[in-house]
Amino acid sequence: MQRHFRLASLSLVAASGLAVGTASAQTMEMVVPFSAGGGTDTVARVFEPGFSEALSRTVVIRNNAGASGTIGAASVAQADADGNTVGYLPIGPVAIQPSLRDTSYDLDSYSYICQTTSTPVFLLQSDEADATSVQDWIDQGGSGRVVYGSSGPGTIPHLAMAAFASEAGMNAVHLPFDGTGTAMNAMAGGEIDLFVDTATVLEANNVTALAVFAPERLEAYPDIPTMAEAGFDLDFSVWQGVFAPAGLDSSQVETLAEACEAATRTDAFADLAEKTNTGVLYRGPEEFESFVRENAEMNAKILEEAGLVN
Repeated sequence: MQRHFRLASLSLVAASGLAVGTASAQTMEMVVPFSAGGGTDTVARVFEPGFSEALSRTVVIRNNAGASGTIGAASVAQADADGNTVGYLPIGPVAIQPSLRDTSYDLDSYSYICQTTSTPVFLLQSDEADATSVQDWIDQGGSGRVVYGSSGPGTIPHLAMAAFASEAGMNAVHLPFDGTGTAMNAMAGGEIDLFVDTATVLEANNVTALAVFAPERLEAYPDIPTMAEAGFDLDFSVWQGVFAPAGLDSSQVETLAEACEAATRTDAFADLAEKTNTGVLYRGPEEFESFVRENAEMNAKILEEAGLVN
């Protein structure tokens, strides 16, 4: 009897050790809600090696695209809160799309790990335009009308311009396109007057930046004034961050946040940011959650005023 008890005990210990070992060695999945090769995916793939190294764990990226990123965002929300799944998600699926469509998730569906980037957007006009200031367009929108483009309804270019037009009291018409490229062609042809986008678009096209939607002038563009300098307290940026399913243990959140911060400080991440005009910005769990909730509330209000929320 004593021998059988000892064998049973040893079997239990072995089984327990195997379970723990399997869990600790399990590969972590990082969901990216857009296709491989896109903007979010490109940043995520440079972020991942530093994140993996800091965790001493294998992290594999899985692209789960569709429905403006909401399919991938939903898969993160629906995963087990066991520390084996995170999402590298941008602003759209988290803080915009839930106001535009029925989603199976909301802001309470996540454990907030960290923010990784924040890239301000600029108010752009054609190099051929006669206007020289934000006020020139406000005057035109008061006496006539201004046509502005976007890369689609509910995108950051749309939200930023809608907020500006509303606060300025401009008669502004929104003309959405299926992407930035077609919008830039429309601006070159005189079809639209204004557009909002990042420095990447500014540098790649024949456009002039009249202002930046940021609290302070950017170090890389010290001569471009802020919208606040024109009298409008408007702050819009394209941001990204790491999320996990709601209910993740606080110690795991802390571990992931520390790894996230380490990943944003790698030379590779800094090099990518410089090459793509992406702003690196780390926010920890509590600050990031507060920011996302405030951002989503602001976006929902703008979308409602623009008549896009049912």
